[in-house]
Amino acid sequence: QICEAVQELHQHGVIHRDITPANVIVAQDGAHLIDFGIARIRSEASNRSRDTTALGTYGFASPEQYGFAKTDARSDVFSLGRLLGFMLTGVYPDASDYEQRLADDAAVPARLRAVIGYACAFEPSKRPQSVQEFRQALFSQSNPPIPNASSANPPSTRTTNGSASASRLFRRLHLSKRAIVLWSIAGAALIIAAIAGGIVLAGQLGIIGSATSPDSSTQSSSQSTDKADGGHSSNGSGTDNANGTGGVGGTDGADGDNQDTVTDNPLKIVESGWSADQQGYVHYAFALRNTSKTQQVQYPQITITGRAKDGSIVFSQTQALNMAFPNQTVYDAGQAGEGTAPETVDFTVLNPDTYNVAKAQGTAAFPISGISKIDNRDGGTTFNGEVRAVADGFKPSDGQQIKISLVLRNAQNAIIYGDIAFVDWPGNGRSTPFSITVYDLPKYVSYDLYAQIW
Repeated sequence: QICEAVQELHQHGVIHRDITPANVIVAQDGAHLIDFGIARIRSEASNRSRDTTALGTYGFASPEQYGFAKTDARSDVFSLGRLLGFMLTGVYPDASDYEQRLADDAAVPARLRAVIGYACAFEPSKRPQSVQEFRQALFSQSNPPIPNASSANPPSTRTTNGSASASRLFRRLHLSKRAIVLWSIAGAALIIAAIAGGIVLAGQLGIIGSATSPDSSTQSSSQSTDKADGGHSSNGSGTDNANGTGGVGGTDGADGDNQDTVTDNPLKIVESGWSADQQGYVHYAFALRNTSKTQQVQYPQITITGRAKDGSIVFSQTQALNMAFPNQTVYDAGQAGEGTAPETVDFTVLNPDTYNVAKAQGTAAFPISGISKIDNRDGGTTFNGEVRAVADGFKPSDGQQIKISLVLRNAQNAIIYGDIAFVDWPGNGRSTPFSITVYDLPKYVSYDLYAQIW
């Protein structure tokens, strides 16, 4: 819930810069982020290398807030990592025993310790580049990258990949909306760690639901190799066939000779695309189809790799989805990279673990209606709609959510941009409204909205 709040702030160009336990209040309707005393509006046009002195709370403030560099969304990611460390240990990061508690496997699973180290890297380029990426690292099956310098000083944060068995154990856990349990106790909203064995993520997750814009944007675009208008992808773009084998397929990645993964991967990428913004970050979307007629795949993973013109790797990250039901296509989106625009981007499907492939016990669909687009005065664009949940043998768990994916297309109907939002599960017979506000969009002629279980 805190990540959702921070992500919403960032979508409106606001950086909080003081995310601490004291600035989180837990009420009956969930966690709330307060105190915007040192928040600032993000200004991409500014060329200042530094924009702050020692602002923020010691132990939670990023190195940039001590004058090392200009603050941006990654500064809040650092604070979220420290907040997670506090929640898991019950110890403030500026305390002398914080490192000891964080290194204690009995208190903090190695997988989560690695996520904290990733988020709290000293260099902003070594952290998740957005709150969305931080959430993906938190909920992903794969281990997060290990930064060269695990965190800022003061104080430092130790990181580790953990054992393979610990990683597999984490991947079997179910994640829910209330993955991190916040407890409010006396005083000014003190939050105590209440997680001993790791995060719990809601299991039965799936897709389907989409809506297409009834009219096209007044802007136009021709297919181009210009990174601002959509770049090259290893699988290009294409459309889905009824049998799930059509389109221009992506790479079916085999992750070595791991006997715990399936040998006949039913997952295929049928469509993908991307563009790079002025800061060099990649905004992408892809469609993943489960070609099996009977088997569902839980926690499918896609590796997204950007390459320079000479073929060298610019960035590589793995994105985990929640569920791919039989004969269903999941659209997902996100942001990748570290600020250097690639020449090409590859989308590779990893072989799922055998225990994540099973006979489907039900499905869910998410029809989207009432879509609209509004151009805001601040230069942003807001895409709106309403989503319903239609379950067929599927029962949502407590805190179940729906993930909305926005996909922008050019004149050739190829994907050139993607973004996401999250909404609560609608009640029986009801719909839940949603809005996705984005800035600095590439030229596009149409947009689509898709939904999946989260």
